[in-house]
Amino acid sequence: MPAVVLSLGVLLSVLVRRSAWVRDRLPVAATTILTWTVGGMTAVGLAGMGAGTGRTVLGAAVTVLLGVLLVLAAGWLVGRVRGPLARRRARLEGSPTLAARAVGWADRHPVRVRGRNVGSLAVRSVVRAGEVRVTGLAAEMTYYALISLVPIATALGASLGYLRPLLGDQQVEELPTQVVDTLTSVFAQQLATDVLAPLVDGLLDEQRGGFAIGALVVTLYLASRVFRAAVRALDDAYRVESRRNWIAQYLLGFAFTIGALLTLVTVLLLVVVGPLVGSGAELAERLGLGQAFHTAWDVLRWPAVFAVTVAFLTLLYRYAPRVHSHWRRCLPGAIVGALGVLLVSSGYTLYIRIAVPDTPGADADSAMVVQAAAQMLGLVLAGALWIWLCSIAVLVGGVIGAELDRRPAE
Repeated sequence: MPAVVLSLGVLLSVLVRRSAWVRDRLPVAATTILTWTVGGMTAVGLAGMGAGTGRTVLGAAVTVLLGVLLVLAAGWLVGRVRGPLARRRARLEGSPTLAARAVGWADRHPVRVRGRNVGSLAVRSVVRAGEVRVTGLAAEMTYYALISLVPIATALGASLGYLRPLLGDQQVEELPTQVVDTLTSVFAQQLATDVLAPLVDGLLDEQRGGFAIGALVVTLYLASRVFRAAVRALDDAYRVESRRNWIAQYLLGFAFTIGALLTLVTVLLLVVVGPLVGSGAELAERLGLGQAFHTAWDVLRWPAVFAVTVAFLTLLYRYAPRVHSHWRRCLPGAIVGALGVLLVSSGYTLYIRIAVPDTPGADADSAMVVQAAAQMLGLVLAGALWIWLCSIAVLVGGVIGAELDRRPAE
């Protein structure tokens, strides 16, 4: 019975589409779904009847009748709705779009800073960001950034042994403990203690230059795809018609990847290594420097992080698109991009402090372990969201630079 009515539904959908009235109003998928729905409901409704020819004939008749009625009703409803929509679309064809109206409103109501209409700049940047698919290209950057995390983590881990002469044994010994404690929240206690701890200790005890270089090469290739997507977005933002060839794109991606890694290492030295070393006084004492370095380290560490980020983004906006632009027009976008990255990173840090679970103890029940694992999974997803939002901030900064370059004077 079900096979009969469903087969009849397919046949009915083919027959009703021979009508020009139906073809003009409903697509193939709609008529098929409607007739199958009727056939399925008929089979369910007649399931209580005894098997036999009578039930099959009744089911076929009900399917045909209700199927035709449902298709006609759907076609009538589409016709009633489509007519007014078509007339409204015809009236709106000559009118400006919502984006054009927003830009016009911003031009008519200027908010000037040093003679520049920053309101119009902001609106035009938002509109242009939508036109160049900033969110989609940021998602592509996020994908390649995520798959490059494993080799870059391997490269950084294999090079941690070089920190021992600078940090000392006591500070370096804290690193494996913190890493293992974090991984214990996801993996079993025995696995973290017996497998992960010796691996981390081995990375710290030896200066594995060859291992780090191999992982770094893989990282360069994968991470270069991140910046190739950024180059495409910036070319679109600047309305570049003639793009670089694929060899130049790869070389440019490698160059920006190396610059990003140097920036990342600098930021890690300032943000991560700094707290492990201690205050500026302790670091000055280790390096044999004076009070001036002590004061500069404590005061300028975070401004230095911001300055390094702005410098890298300025270089990205200046040399990534195939246009000749002055670096001063790239600087405002770099500042906005760096502020966006720092803001998103601050939100992610706050989420980590709130959502990261404590390490389940040996006497923890299964519910606590499952909850901790779920929270760590949420942390990983939040990390992907963090990379995506940071990529959007970087691309939006580039769009702002493109709008400043296109409208240097107002």
